[in-house]
Amino acid sequence: SLLEKNEIPARILDSAMSDESMLMLNLSENQGHHHYSDIEKGLILSKLSEAMVPGSRILEKYMPMLSLERSKKLLDDYPNVRQLTPGLKTLLHEMNVPFRTFSVFFSWDTESAKAAESFFSVLRPGVNKWRDLLEWIDEIATRDEMAPSKVFKLPELQSALNQNGLPSNERYDQIRQILYSKRYPILNDMKLRLARALDDLKLDDKTKVHVQDSFESDEIRIEMKFRTREEFVSQVEKLVRASDSEALDELIRIFKNP
Repeated sequence: SLLEKNEIPARILDSAMSDESMLMLNLSENQGHHHYSDIEKGLILSKLSEAMVPGSRILEKYMPMLSLERSKKLLDDYPNVRQLTPGLKTLLHEMNVPFRTFSVFFSWDTESAKAAESFFSVLRPGVNKWRDLLEWIDEIATRDEMAPSKVFKLPELQSALNQNGLPSNERYDQIRQILYSKRYPILNDMKLRLARALDDLKLDDKTKVHVQDSFESDEIRIEMKFRTREEFVSQVEKLVRASDSEALDELIRIFKNP
């Protein structure tokens, strides 16, 4: 045979074996060689509850087997995975998205969960990117008092998502920028103003302007790098021209009076 074995070990289970005993047997056999995703952990805890296993026994006996801390809150929260759509559960399992990231779905309506499934099935970002995108989408929906599905349906977001010719990282960057601008419109506007002001200063490539991206400090530092007198003079001349420009006034205004 392909397995190069003549015998395969098997167990014949008593038909009277309880649901808990069968789940226990399955967990025991898989404990040494199977890593459960958080989706699987939630479904297992849900099945144990459905089998009428007391919560105290699940906490003490089964949660350590699933590499979970003995937490009543986790025991209450994890089984909520059963309310997710089958396609979303499969996607979260395949991509090994952690519970703390996808638990936001538990407060979403079915339409929003299906919209998320469609969106992430196409984008398929890494785990950290899942976290950032879901946080922003949920925060935008909460702030604007609308369902998350409406955020997913934003025309500019759908347009970026459907650009199949783009490399996946570029498509993600576009989507991230769209959501960032929606979540932090004032901060995004300040960053755009800053980029324009720095460009309009027309400084030498070797002259760098350092500012705090969070805009919490109004300090502006200028760094010059040069190896010759000519390089130094060239940078200084451009700095002098910039000192009398509207671009410099705008740069200072961004940090002094945003």
